[in-house]
Amino acid sequence: MKTCLTAALLILFARSLHAGQFDKEIKEMASASGIKNSAWGLSVKDAATGKTVAELAPRMNLVPASILKVFVTAAALDRLGPERRLTTRLYYDGKISNGFLNGNIYIKGGGDPSLGSQLVKGALPLDDIFKAWAEAVKAAGINVLNGAVAGDESAFESVQPGSWSWEDIGNYYAAQPSALTVNDGLYKLYFKPADKEGGEAAVLRTEPYIDGLKFENHMKTGPAGSGDNGYIFAFPGQYQAVLRGSIPRNGAEFAIKGALPDPAFFAAQSFSYYLAKAGVNSNKKPFKGALPPGPGAVLLTETASPPLKNVVRVTNKRSFNLFAELLLRQLGLGRGAGTPDSGNAAVKAYLAENGVETSELDLEDACGLSPRNKVKAENFTDLLKAVYKKKYYPEFYESLVYPGDPDATGHVRNLGKGTPLEKNLRLKSGSLNGVRSYTGYLKTKKGRTLVFTSIINNYSAPGASMDKLHEDLLLRLYHGN
Repeated sequence: MKTCLTAALLILFARSLHAGQFDKEIKEMASASGIKNSAWGLSVKDAATGKTVAELAPRMNLVPASILKVFVTAAALDRLGPERRLTTRLYYDGKISNGFLNGNIYIKGGGDPSLGSQLVKGALPLDDIFKAWAEAVKAAGINVLNGAVAGDESAFESVQPGSWSWEDIGNYYAAQPSALTVNDGLYKLYFKPADKEGGEAAVLRTEPYIDGLKFENHMKTGPAGSGDNGYIFAFPGQYQAVLRGSIPRNGAEFAIKGALPDPAFFAAQSFSYYLAKAGVNSNKKPFKGALPPGPGAVLLTETASPPLKNVVRVTNKRSFNLFAELLLRQLGLGRGAGTPDSGNAAVKAYLAENGVETSELDLEDACGLSPRNKVKAENFTDLLKAVYKKKYYPEFYESLVYPGDPDATGHVRNLGKGTPLEKNLRLKSGSLNGVRSYTGYLKTKKGRTLVFTSIINNYSAPGASMDKLHEDLLLRLYHGN
């Protein structure tokens, strides 16, 4: 199969790069084994002039996978600004008397993805944030709570899209997009592999500890080097999870990542425990609930995020689904409601304003995890062409992956490594079962900047062959333009 693809590319390389001829040769490539029964949309344009360089079914509706994130990240940079900081506030209600607060302390989330994040540059560790909050509580004269700590996520509609797979829910990449997100919305679950392949992998611990979380364990030990093939099955708010799949047989322990069952409640629990260690005890258990309306609430302190561009960088480079969903709801707030529908309306409005044809655009989420998203390859190319001329283009460009990028994850970070693409390519990739997609910018040997998008659905070739095909295609564009 790989030989067939390579042969097709050799035919492509042997001919001159006239746009019409190139389109013909791409069609020949599309007839190769492993691709011929797939649906392939390709769009390549000059970023400065908008002139088409190459295309194949550029207006076919396709499932885009994670390249969908460029819509929401570009819209966030445009509508909110690269330097925008998101705020989490700490309030209390009731009255303070002789060191006793006859009321509750509320952590009111503002949709900051970076609160206690280990991924976002400039984000403070959660313990450092809790320390500052505890000091503010004590400075207000509060020594005992005749109440509790509450996590308030009411700024957003904190639910996952219904079209996400049951297999994904419970794993970190399908985490609940709460307005009070901490610790990147995830926990690590550690296993001890069995001595023999096929044996049960024993659960060791979670980091951080999650009170009440229990596991029904069916996790097996796979071959050495087989990687993470484990799944955590659990609904949001559910503290009984089922573990299935396998983890590799090498090493004393191995960790997979799960989604926090209830992010806002976890934040309230964690801060309540921290306050107790700092000498401020509560008479009631932490809970999830909204700050009561009215003038009675008193602001204790607030925590601002790093600049939004740092969040966008992680969203694109690490293809972090949770951050994309949080940015979507943040955009929705600008239209009056922190809901997916309002956020998608904001994204569509932004796209239309920038010359993207949106009449058939179907956005089911912001991150591309849903198989029900339907987008054209040309939609992405037209957006990237518009962004090329925006003042926030440098921040957007820097958020995309380059060959050998140490901040990237997954298969795409090695695409083009050791070739002229290393210093001239920036891209976002996507993959789902049977879906491979790529979009970005290419600076050519002759000094042009091209915008490109390729989306292939229902291919049967190995994924590595898809990456090699696109690496060679981009090299041809680099040398021929």
